[in-house]
Amino acid sequence: MPQLYLRNFADASEQVMLVSRDELSLAHRSAINRAIAEVGFYRIETEALAREEDKIGFDPEDVEAALSKLESAIAPTIQKLVEGRFAAVDESDWYRLIQFTALQTVRGHRWRDDIIALITQSVHTQVLADLNEEKARAALAHQGKPSTAANAAAFVEDLASSRFPRIVPPQAVLVQESLKMALGDPETDDRGLAQYLVEKKIEVIVPKNATVLTSDEPVCWWSPGDDPVGYATAQIVWLPLSPRLIVQFREPTFDLTAHELPDLRVGEAHDELVAFVNRVVASQAERWIVHHPNDAPIADMVLPAREVWGDELIAVREDATTRRELYVHHRLQRGLEPADTSIKQDAR
Repeated sequence: MPQLYLRNFADASEQVMLVSRDELSLAHRSAINRAIAEVGFYRIETEALAREEDKIGFDPEDVEAALSKLESAIAPTIQKLVEGRFAAVDESDWYRLIQFTALQTVRGHRWRDDIIALITQSVHTQVLADLNEEKARAALAHQGKPSTAANAAAFVEDLASSRFPRIVPPQAVLVQESLKMALGDPETDDRGLAQYLVEKKIEVIVPKNATVLTSDEPVCWWSPGDDPVGYATAQIVWLPLSPRLIVQFREPTFDLTAHELPDLRVGEAHDELVAFVNRVVASQAERWIVHHPNDAPIADMVLPAREVWGDELIAVREDATTRRELYVHHRLQRGLEPADTSIKQDAR
C-alpha cells in the first residue's frame, strides 16, 4: 500500500491501526512505512527477461520505481480531495484518480489469486478435455506407477477433483499482466480498467459522524445481488480516501434507492452508506483492515466468511442415460463451496 494513501488514515505520529481480517479483536498500531509493505512484490529478476538487449542496464526494482513516480503524480489530487477542495479538482485530477483506482485494484494479493485461479481452471479444463484412459495409463507408466484400467480411472478422477494443482505464473508475468490490466496496452489499444471507470459518474461520500476504514484491498467493484461481479459488470466502484471521504464511481443509470442503498441527497444517508461500504471493504481484506487510531469503525461489525474460489452448480440437464451438470467457477463464501466438485458429468 502506498504511504501517501495510508498517511490519510494515520495520526500525527504517522501510525495507523491494523486489525486482523480473521479476528477483529486483534489490532495493533503500525507506522505507515511498515504497515502493509512486502519486499519484492514487484521485483522482476533480470534473468526473467527474454531478450538479451533488455537485460543491459535493467534494474529489478524498475517497476517499483515507476509506481513511485505515478504515486507522486497522484498525490496532489488526493490531497485536494481529502481537504475537501472539490472545486479545485479538474479533468486531469479525475484522470489521475481513475489511474490510481485502477492500479490499486491490481496491486494486492486478491488480484493475483484471481488470475491464478482462472489460469488453473483453464488448464484444468483443457487437461480433462484431452484426457482418456490410454493417456492416463501412459502417464502412470511414465511415472513408474501401476497402469491398469482401474489405476487409470482413479488417476482421471483425481485430476478431475479439486486436488488439481494450482498453476502459478512466474513473478514477472504476474507483475506485467497486473500493470497491463490496470493501465492498458498501447499495442492493442486496450485502455485497461480505466475504460470501466471513465463512463461512471464520480461522486463523494462525506459522512457527518461515521468514520471510514480501508484495507489492504481498498477498491471495491460492486453490484447488487449474489451473482459474480466483474470489472465490466460492476455498477459501483468505491475507493476510501480518508476517515471522512469515499470516492464513488457510479453507473449513471444505477439508482441507489432502488437497491435499498441510502439516497445521498438525504441528511444522514452519507453516514449510512459509509457503514455499508466499510463492511464491504473490510470483508474483502486479504489480511489487514486499516483505520485511524482514534476511530472505531469496526465496533460491533460482523463480517461474512472469507471468499474462496470454487465451482457452483447452476444447472442440471438429464435424459434417460446422461446427467449433465453446469458449473460456474468464481469466488464463493468459505463454507458454501461444494464439498467435492470432481464429477461434472455423471453418465448412467
